[in-house]
Amino acid sequence: MKILVIEDEPVFRTTLVAQLRQGGNLVYEAANGVEGLAAVAMYQPDLVLCDLQMPMMDGHQVIACINRRYPHIPIMVVSGQDNMQDVSRALRGGACDYVIKPIRNWSEFHRVLQESLAGEEEAAARRELDRHLQFFAQDDMAASHLLTAMSPPRQQSLGAWQASYDSDSPLLIPEFFLIGERLLLVVSELSVLDADATFMGAMMKCLLSGPYRQFQQGESQLLGAPGRVLEYLNWHLCESGLQGTLNAAVLLFNVKEQSLLYANAGLGSPHWLQQAEGLPLGLVKQSDYSTHQRGWRLPWEMAIKGDGGATLTIRLRWE
Repeated sequence: MKILVIEDEPVFRTTLVAQLRQGGNLVYEAANGVEGLAAVAMYQPDLVLCDLQMPMMDGHQVIACINRRYPHIPIMVVSGQDNMQDVSRALRGGACDYVIKPIRNWSEFHRVLQESLAGEEEAAARRELDRHLQFFAQDDMAASHLLTAMSPPRQQSLGAWQASYDSDSPLLIPEFFLIGERLLLVVSELSVLDADATFMGAMMKCLLSGPYRQFQQGESQLLGAPGRVLEYLNWHLCESGLQGTLNAAVLLFNVKEQSLLYANAGLGSPHWLQQAEGLPLGLVKQSDYSTHQRGWRLPWEMAIKGDGGATLTIRLRWE
């Protein structure tokens, strides 16, 4: 059985994962709600165990989002919240069961786990869920709230770099990474028309975190080649089976050489970025993205206008 554990407390998560693996299960881990959404899309687990109180996105939001896209995947809440309001809200939102932690009787926990996968109980949970499945499809504000929770801080200090941005839509998302003394900028434009926009936003964040950790450990130089970054993201998004595409661009700033390496996958502005346009991510698995180069000067500012009319303005300084 494939089980995904979404839990931000590392000690309890380690214990829970160990218990599940003793039963011969294949267990995946996610440290917060955003990672959890990405893991659901990537691994398609048979069961999700989810905490409620987590950073960036709480468990109730995660449950609603998973149920909207993957109503066949049962979700068991494992939480320290023991008041009836939280229990009732989680069960009404689509959870098939609710376990209070800390867990002291692991034999009983495994019994409950098996019951959560039983056909009759799953069918009952699905009938209860039918009244809630259309929530996000009918409420754009709810989806926007989830995407806003994923957005990085508006101002960041990364080494000597000072990065800031203004955006009038949660669908235009910038991510900044310090690559030695260089600065990597990844801009994603999600589509409000895509049912899986929230999952795709979560996947982008998680797919980038892996190569960044590998770079910091001296194990990968992927992030030093913008075209290769887009090819990496595109392949994984196509493999995930998510329904939809997204526009993106990767820009690598070198302050010493005053050079900018960049690659584009569907963004329509500014004009010099549009000229390097490649296919949007998630459209064709085997797609090539060329890396281009141009000069630049500090302080630097770029305005991107999305397909839906939203605007993202990014500013960089060096101190």
